[in-house]
Amino acid sequence: MVSLSDWIRDWRRIADLVPEGICEPVTVRRGDREYEILLVSVYDPEVDGSRRMVRTGAREFDDKVALFTHLTRDTGAVRVISMRGRPRFVLEPGGDVVDWAADVEGVSVHELTQAVREGALGSRVARLAVHQERRSRGRLEAEVQALRERAEDAEAEALLLRGELRARERDLSRFGAE
Repeated sequence: MVSLSDWIRDWRRIADLVPEGICEPVTVRRGDREYEILLVSVYDPEVDGSRRMVRTGAREFDDKVALFTHLTRDTGAVRVISMRGRPRFVLEPGGDVVDWAADVEGVSVHELTQAVREGALGSRVARLAVHQERRSRGRLEAEVQALRERAEDAEAEALLLRGELRARERDLSRFGAE
């Protein structure tokens, strides 16, 4: 087992020491309990090849090790760290990550999962509302454009009618003069 602070400080050495076929837990101690919040393993094409993962190059990971580690822990996404374009290590959330998050938040696991579900649902509803708003805005913009074109056509028609009216009035005034 490796502590989170050790992992962030020296991830490359720790990852290089992980034997193939073994998952090395990354832990955090909170009070009297130790939580397994991440797992590190060597990439195995037979096990990991068909999994969906976020791919990060080793240099990029090295530059932002804390950020990528926390993103992996907090989002639940599995991350593959590649070296020279080839997958080398897998970093994934550990079995206690939800328990740890609930402990940190001071709520039960059930309350945390409900809040996450409601938050995800709220996000989905908000995205749908924005999408509908954009769609209805697009529809309104199309209606406004059509009305502008109709108004321009009506103005052009009015100009033609005024010209025709003046011509007829001129013709009528000639009849009266004769």
